Amino acid sequence: QGADIASASTLTLGNDGNVFEITGSTTINLITNTGWLEGSIIVLVFNASVTINNGTATSGSNITILLQDAANMSATANDTLTLVLSSTTAGGQAWREVSRTAI
Repeated sequence: QGADIASASTLTLGNDGNVFEITGSTTINLITNTGWLEGSIIVLVFNASVTINNGTATSGSNITILLQDAANMSATANDTLTLVLSSTTAGGQAWREVSRTAI
């Protein structure tokens, strides 16, 4: 498990694991791809209520998040979100939802 990460508009995850506890309640719009390869899987574990926005436009190395049903996720404490970094048909990248748990 990697270090805890404070929620932010753009999450920057360390390369010290692939499971991260997300602290705070700031809305998450993008996740940086720096240090991550396509096919990488990450698990976000939330310790507070936070919204994860679907489909915010990619900006440089800050990559869009594509969620189930193309809808935002309202996570609460102990929920998880599993994502995979993959290419898109438009030649870009996206963090795509693999699964989630609501606890």
